[in-house]
Amino acid sequence: MTDVSDDDLILMYRKGDADAFDALFDRYHAAVYRFARTMLGNAAAAEGVLQETFLAVARTARRYEPRGRFRTWLMRIVRNRCLNRLESERARRRMVQESGLVVEPASPGPSPAERAERNEEMRRVRVALAGLPERQREALALYAFEHLSYQEIAAVLGAPLNTVKTLIHRARAGIAAAVEEKLDGV
Repeated sequence: MTDVSDDDLILMYRKGDADAFDALFDRYHAAVYRFARTMLGNAAAAEGVLQETFLAVARTARRYEPRGRFRTWLMRIVRNRCLNRLESERARRRMVQESGLVVEPASPGPSPAERAERNEEMRRVRVALAGLPERQREALALYAFEHLSYQEIAAVLGAPLNTVKTLIHRARAGIAAAVEEKLDGV
């Protein structure tokens, strides 16, 4: 089904073709996971968002308007799921602080196997990426990792095109400055 368009696959799925849904999953699961991982900084949370996203696609497939924008629609779902998780985490932290309980947070960092595979330069880039404001990080991740156009990113973020361009420019400059600063300090 590699030669079938996303819109055709969604239409086939609506008619009961489970293989069409599998084809969409195969096409986009890596992109969904990468974006969620970038946004959340946690592999387990990204896997959860991956599952939630495709469940949402399955549940809302009838509402999708086939106009050649499946990828944009999908990435908007991912983004919303990530924002919900981030907000839930912020609310949980506020409640813990207000309650006075001392809770040791789970380590959001990579597993030991992942750490062994990464080189030092990649680590610096990830730290710089994580330090970006949320909107800049979203825009850059969609552009650099998912290869969405500026117009597609604007649709996913619900932002004007010039705002997307500015977000990406500032994100790139922020990462460059952070990496350069780390190199100067080493």
